Amino acid sequence: MDDIDCAAERIEAFRDVALKAVLNRMTGPRSSGICKTCYDPIEPQRIAVNPHARHCSFCAAEEEQAQRQARLCGPRRG
Repeated sequence: MDDIDCAAERIEAFRDVALKAVLNRMTGPRSSGICKTCYDPIEPQRIAVNPHARHCSFCAAEEEQAQRQARLCGPRRG
């Protein structure tokens, strides 16, 4: 088995795991309506669009920015 075959198998395995994670999130419990980060109520418009939302729009934007920064810069070492 050459490197291309190994890479193709890893990509397929990663895709399967990612797809299962997304499907589990979509079928998981509905949102409580309270942000898991700041404990403020999640906006009704956000819940209407995504009934499984765990964060208010402000905290979700901050979380997304932190994830984007980690992808660009790598994990922070303390």
